[in-house]
Parts: sequence; structure tokens; C-alpha cells
Amino acid sequence: MNKTMEKSYKISRLILALIAFIIFKIVFINEDVSWMIPLIFAIIVFVLSFPSSVVSKLIINIGNKLKSKLLKILFYIFLLPIQFLLFLMIYGFIATFFESIPTPNDMGAALSIAFFCLFLVTIGTICVILPYIQTLIVLILKRFIKDNNPRIGPI
Repeated sequence: MNKTMEKSYKISRLILALIAFIIFKIVFINEDVSWMIPLIFAIIVFVLSFPSSVVSKLIINIGNKLKSKLLKILFYIFLLPIQFLLFLMIYGFIATFFESIPTPNDMGAALSIAFFCLFLVTIGTICVILPYIQTLIVLILKRFIKDNNPRIGPI
């Protein structure tokens, strides 16, 4: 991989963490610790962006092998429904797992199980959507970032 792509992935990780922080800041705007929850999710997104870059590189390599621009556009558009189906499979797995757990009669214990389920669904959603969004960000950044050290002569 060339230095332009490495730089694009570094910048995309920061952009993804910033986007996650802003989104979760808006979602938890009225919470008492409204700065802590978005920060936790931004750190989670930043850490998960490292393994998701492997999937993103695979998506970009497949997209680069396509000849026409129309096929490339259709490839990236049809990845979104595939991501949605993957999300539904993960959500179904988490839902069936938590349905098998007996619900306690205590309100605090039941809420803690519900919040843990919500946390897992949120992390699962981030894991599914992150490579696709990172791919789109890298493709956009690739247009703006130029290689500072162009090669001189054939190598």
C-alpha cells in the first residue's frame, strides 16, 4: 500500500472517532455524564477502526478491479444492503441470546440486562457499518491527498 492510502486511513480513523463523538454527544445530550459516554464510544470506534481497515482495504481492492466507473458505483451502492442484512443477522443473534436469559423480577437487574443488550447491539452496529463508512471516507480522501514524494523514473 502506498503512503497516500496509509495517510488516508490514519485521517479516516480520526474522522470516524470525531463523527462518533458528535453523534453520541447529540444522542446523550441530557445525560448527567454527557461527555463521558460519547468519549467512550468514540474510543471504541477508534479502536475498532483498525481491524475494520482490513475489511475496507479488501472492499477497495475489489472495487479497483472493476473496469467501468458505473460498475464501481453500483458495487459500492449494493454493499449497503449487504451491510444491512449482516446487521439484521447480528441483531437476531443478540435478540435470541437475550430471550433465552430469564428476566429477573428486580427492576434494576432487568434494566441492567436491557442496557447491556442495547450496548451490544450498538457495538454490533458499529462493527458492521464501520468498514463501509471507512471505505467511503478513504475514497473521498484519496481524491484530496496527493503523494508528496513522487517517484522519479520507472521503478
